[in-house]
Amino acid sequence: MVDKVHPTWTRFGAEVRRFRQLAGLSQAQLAKSGNVSPSMFSAIERGTRIPKRDFAEALDAAHNTGGSFTRLWVNLTNQEEVPDWFANILVLERAATEIREYQTVLIPGLLQTEGYARSVLREGRPWAGKDEVQRLVETRVKRGEVVMKPDRPLLWFVADEIVIRRRIGSPEVMRGQLQHIVDLLDEELIRFQVIPQDAWVPHPGLSGPFRIMAFSDRPSMAHAEHMMGEVVIDAPEDVQRCNIIFGALQAEALSRRDSLKILREVMGELS
Repeated sequence: MVDKVHPTWTRFGAEVRRFRQLAGLSQAQLAKSGNVSPSMFSAIERGTRIPKRDFAEALDAAHNTGGSFTRLWVNLTNQEEVPDWFANILVLERAATEIREYQTVLIPGLLQTEGYARSVLREGRPWAGKDEVQRLVETRVKRGEVVMKPDRPLLWFVADEIVIRRRIGSPEVMRGQLQHIVDLLDEELIRFQVIPQDAWVPHPGLSGPFRIMAFSDRPSMAHAEHMMGEVVIDAPEDVQRCNIIFGALQAEALSRRDSLKILREVMGELS
């Protein structure tokens, strides 16, 4: 039986081979340093086995690379774990000039802290192992870099009150998540409005979460969430309808000042 080559990991294997040959070492010698068998080391070089993170860290120590192998491992792991549809969305988020999002269930992904994201992904993917969950957490948290960019898009979020009251993880995790949003608001990096629980029902957002992204070099598009991912909405008339609904949701929501006040109140209630 021929071992399956993992295209994503052939690049990692090629780097392992290149550094080994430059150092004049055998596979057996480096295998010992990486705490794997020579046959496993050979398979990693060929791209037929996926290494663990501690293998990459061991190579960094052996070659004194300053973390190059570990960074490559993280980048390739993210590529391996992120579905094609989501990888495209990550690219679009970085290119957007404006992102507006409405949420009914969870804190928007761009705003999630590591602890909050881990709790969501661990419970939402009961079949996933610890390593897979960690890789997904790292990918999700990395999305938050968009919020901190000097040329970040305009970021405007509207969420139902239940989103900030639903306890995900421990009280400490939830408090840290809400504090993160408060900090972003204090630094004027985002806009965040809460639709109170006693708002007029039914309000325009009951059909589910969605977001709208605008760009400088292409038409706007929207994404509607579902259990297995997101549906892309790019027909101009449908995107316009999403804009209308988002505007209506902003009208239902508390002001930015009152939304910040309720965030602080919920934080104080956590124990």
